[in-house]
Amino acid sequence: MPKVKKEFNFKIGADPEFILTMQGRKVDASQTMKLMLNKKKGFVPDKDGMGFDVDPWGNIGWDGASSTAEIRPKAANTPQEVTNNLGGIFNEFIKHIQICDMSTLSEFSSVGGHIHLEIPKGEKWTKEKANLIHRRLASFYLPVLISENKTNLNLRLKQRYGSLNDKRIEPRFKYPDGTPGCTLEFRCPSAEWLTLPKLANATMAYMAVVYHEILNHPKEFAKFNDIVYKSDKQGEALQTLAIMEYDILTNSILSKVKKYIRTFEMYPFYKDEIEYIFNPKQIIKDKQKANYNIAEGWKLITAKNSPKRTEILSPKKKVQEIASKKDFDIIKKVMNIHYNDDTNVALFAESLKDRVAAFNWKLKNNYFLFGMRKGIETIVSKNLKSEYLTGEEIIKTELDKAHLDNLFEKMQTKFNANMQRITTLDFSTGKIKDIRESVIVIGIPYTMRVKEDIKSFLSTIWELEKKEKFLKKYKKENILINDRDLPLERKGEIYRILTKQIATPHQDVVFDEGSVSLRNHESAIANMINEELSQNYN
Repeated sequence: MPKVKKEFNFKIGADPEFILTMQGRKVDASQTMKLMLNKKKGFVPDKDGMGFDVDPWGNIGWDGASSTAEIRPKAANTPQEVTNNLGGIFNEFIKHIQICDMSTLSEFSSVGGHIHLEIPKGEKWTKEKANLIHRRLASFYLPVLISENKTNLNLRLKQRYGSLNDKRIEPRFKYPDGTPGCTLEFRCPSAEWLTLPKLANATMAYMAVVYHEILNHPKEFAKFNDIVYKSDKQGEALQTLAIMEYDILTNSILSKVKKYIRTFEMYPFYKDEIEYIFNPKQIIKDKQKANYNIAEGWKLITAKNSPKRTEILSPKKKVQEIASKKDFDIIKKVMNIHYNDDTNVALFAESLKDRVAAFNWKLKNNYFLFGMRKGIETIVSKNLKSEYLTGEEIIKTELDKAHLDNLFEKMQTKFNANMQRITTLDFSTGKIKDIRESVIVIGIPYTMRVKEDIKSFLSTIWELEKKEKFLKKYKKENILINDRDLPLERKGEIYRILTKQIATPHQDVVFDEGSVSLRNHESAIANMINEELSQNYN
């Protein structure tokens, strides 16, 4: 059989979408690309204001929702050429976007892998003809459909997006003589075929081989009408079968699809690609191996583990040398690292951002930094599940824990007022994932901030990225001292620091706030207990 790929007598195009993510969260594609690609060599803002032309391969930008990225390779008469155009754009794109992941899963967005097939020049299809051709094409889509992530597919359908009946016919280009050219936009696929170049090439080849047969051999194609659905409801039922993995009926249809397509005119030229599509289990493995990440699937980045501790602790001078070769200021603007205006906290946040930018460190967690009160000498960190990750060992009493918990709750509220949900869906596994575990609030000691002890802080971040949990869950009944009714001098040290109270046995109790002195020891304790619940923290 011939190894040279025969050109189709129509052009193949695509405008698949994908999601940019950082630290496990989706980032706005429009804002990120405008920030990171503007004035970069090879990226020219397009006339529609929807992205950048990347000559000679095509265009990359965002769709109408702006939050979703979209790539538009130049159309061609062979799937491989379109795939090459995709690769050309990605290779340029990754140079400026390494800090982000490029996911082909929906991540709660309506992400589609739309494929465009040229309608023969001069033809104007009636609604009936368009529906017939689309149904014939979609009826052969089952092998691709069953290789798609079921969680992802379910979510897209619930959003009324990507049904088997989804199509669009409209002018998309002009011929050299100025005549408008139209395409049949096949909108059923998810963007998963964009995960790997082999899959991208195979998917477009598969759809083109079927489309070629429909256009060029309509009478012969009528012989295959036993698998062509007749109404939108039947199309929806076919898609439901694939989602539910109803193997008996699905396998029956799949066997006929394989038998029929192997008789098509263009099958011998694209046998390898089509037979790959007929192996959905392998395709699923290949996508999972790439983590549904375009950067990994297309080998755009060199696979490497997280930076070593020694790299993260690199001296400022070395980081500055790397910074001189990168757009640090731009890269740092898209990071999800927040902080308040306590003394030198900004210095620590910027040092972390510098390391992330310098070593393309893809953080797993989202960080919120603030300054701890003077007297607490340990970095304390908690996630949004109220689990202590570092610093729990300094808690000795019930009041220590109550007031430290209260402080962190206040900081969590301040930093996370706009957090919309506490759980998300892990599209790779289909299981619910608690995102509160990856949102970490860190209190940096006053002495560490004043001394600008950046290394200790960065070392802690490195550990938090390497380990899911530090300590066993806190068991109050086994550890805490009940100090609620004890004299002030015997109450927890953390409690006294946070409430700004100092006491020595049998002496006056001095409150920093208001400079109140109480000579009677019993009165001091009573007054302090009454004020516990109304105490405000800085």
